[in-house]
Amino acid sequence: MNTSRTLGRTVIRQFVKRNAYHDAPVQSTYNDLPQPQGSWKTHYDANQRKYTAHLALGIGVFVGTIVFGKAAGLLETYSDIPEHPAVIESYK
Repeated sequence: MNTSRTLGRTVIRQFVKRNAYHDAPVQSTYNDLPQPQGSWKTHYDANQRKYTAHLALGIGVFVGTIVFGKAAGLLETYSDIPEHPAVIESYK
């Protein structure tokens, strides 16, 4: 019985230690926020160059895909409209 009591106290002591009170957390203030550094325009221009390059790459890949699909015969645009409608005997 004494060993079960010792074991029980050890288990309870572990939970009590984990739930013990610690110091209050440090309150954040506006002084802890990151401060802007450098010119905003240089950062903005660098981002715009990157975004423009991504856009140009995306448009180039899209156009290349359309051209390759058309050249390989995988894409049919049905742009060859005949001068006169076809005469099909079975439709009459």
